[in-house]
Amino acid sequence: MKHWMRTTQTCLVLLALVMCVSPRPANFAVTPTNLPSPAPTQPVLHEPPIPNLPTPNLRPPRAFRLAAHTLFLDMPVAEMASQAGFDTIVQVFPWRDLNPRPDYFNWTAADLMVRVAQTQQLDLVVRVDMPPFWATRADPSGLPFELKPYLDFVGAMAARYRDYIIGYMIWNEPNLAEEWGGWVAAPMQYVDVLCRAHAVIRQADPGALVIAAGLAPTNEFSPRAVDDREFLRQMMAAGAGECFDVLAAHDYGYGLPPDDPHDAHVGLNLARLIDLHEIITEAHASQPMWITEVGYTVQPGLHPHVSLSDQADYLAGAFERARREWPWISMFTVWNLSYTGDAEMQGFSIIEADRTPRPAFEVIPHLRRQLDSP
Repeated sequence: MKHWMRTTQTCLVLLALVMCVSPRPANFAVTPTNLPSPAPTQPVLHEPPIPNLPTPNLRPPRAFRLAAHTLFLDMPVAEMASQAGFDTIVQVFPWRDLNPRPDYFNWTAADLMVRVAQTQQLDLVVRVDMPPFWATRADPSGLPFELKPYLDFVGAMAARYRDYIIGYMIWNEPNLAEEWGGWVAAPMQYVDVLCRAHAVIRQADPGALVIAAGLAPTNEFSPRAVDDREFLRQMMAAGAGECFDVLAAHDYGYGLPPDDPHDAHVGLNLARLIDLHEIITEAHASQPMWITEVGYTVQPGLHPHVSLSDQADYLAGAFERARREWPWISMFTVWNLSYTGDAEMQGFSIIEADRTPRPAFEVIPHLRRQLDSP
């Protein structure tokens, strides 16, 4: 889903800078006077230096997760998520906000969201993308961001939140130019990023899951977008199957009932997931798939909109179809649970801007009971 993180930056509050400099041993080597002195090493600063977090929760095993995608996980949102019956939160941790300049990390907002999730016994999955200006590049033949700073950021996050965050989504919708950095990713380049991030996360937090980016459903082949099925096919041919534990999927119904047939509406419906599953199966991969965005908007705009009652009915029907027909799906994430954001974001939300529950919110406890029933 595009455009939605513009509001997140306003929620990330920067506090006073605290320096955390690791002492370095003195250098007793004699430097010849005719050679330039080495440039001083820039210390890496973390604010705060050490997170003030509760002991990580013991997580019960979950064969299937019921998740909410949030825009900013504050306590009101977390309490509503827990009240409804969600067990997992999907949340973006924007690189640009948490690492706003080289060698400086401000974890204030991230610490808050991790602490809130722990307080409400919610598992946390984070998406890691949105490069800061200082790390962007403008060469369409390569990556739109500097790879080493990105890996440093991912590694620092995984080390800081070891045992707190259950999984990391590596980027978002790289088959869209707008999400990648101005041009569509080459699948092989994205796979290289994925595999390198996989190695970094494995070293920092061996228990965390590495999640391949959800792709935008589209039939387009143009400078602005590439069909997600072809993009995934090329990813798998490039060896992506060795570098992720879970494949994320964005599953939008485009205003259509959740039982819309697989071959209807040129494949732009809920059943598009079948194509993605067939592609990874043909590549001899067996990883599960997580629906990390599924939703129906009640706001006229880019997506076909539905009524409030249809939003509720269609979400419930999508959940039931996934559980009934697609055993390779092991997480269902409602996009979104938020009272902030622009009109587009609010159209998909299952609560109003004043936090009044919509009918779609009221069906979540019913879905929870279906999961919990023997």
